[in-house]
Amino acid sequence: MLKKIFIIVSKDLKIDLSQGHLFFSVALYLVSSIFVVYLSFGSIGIKDLSTWVSLFWVLILFGSITSISKSFLHESKKRDYYYYFLLSPTELILSKLLYNFFYLIILCFIAFGFYSLLIGSFIESYLFFYFILVVGSLSISNCLTLVSAISYQVRNNSAIMSVLSFPIILPILLILIKITKISASNFSWNLVQDDIYLLILLNIITLSLSKILFGYLWRN
Repeated sequence: MLKKIFIIVSKDLKIDLSQGHLFFSVALYLVSSIFVVYLSFGSIGIKDLSTWVSLFWVLILFGSITSISKSFLHESKKRDYYYYFLLSPTELILSKLLYNFFYLIILCFIAFGFYSLLIGSFIESYLFFYFILVVGSLSISNCLTLVSAISYQVRNNSAIMSVLSFPIILPILLILIKITKISASNFSWNLVQDDIYLLILLNIITLSLSKILFGYLWRN
């Protein structure tokens, strides 16, 4: 199974490298959005922690929707038939989940680098904040990959992606905003452990749903 997952991940990586404009267009979108935020606040800058955190995760959210919504665009119907005889549904969806996770991590760190460079940083516990970026990338990519798979099976309907992703991703976004505020102020593990456990639980639920639902979608 691991070998097949690695093959699909490397195939997606080669496609993205051959079409580098896809990644750079998303990165440019993030950087441009951050620059617009910087111009909007001018020389005053962002003085409020809540505003800083909320804007950061909203930018990450829209950047991730733009990138992960294309997750299944590379796959043609003929390639789907080929996968049907070569892979199991679990192997295919796990490869997509893994690739989107690493893809989103790179975007998150690029966004944070430019965001802190232009707007400044309120973060005090950087080690914990990097942990939040990793967990947040995993949570967002898991949800959006599942929604992307559903929209692809419905004739790649982008409206389905937009409608379904919002109610699913909203609780995760609110939790990430909450724990990021804590990491930027009086950080204590006791203050965030319940939210971290909740994020882990949501990821387990999402992975379980991906395995079950994608198998059904794959057969149809």
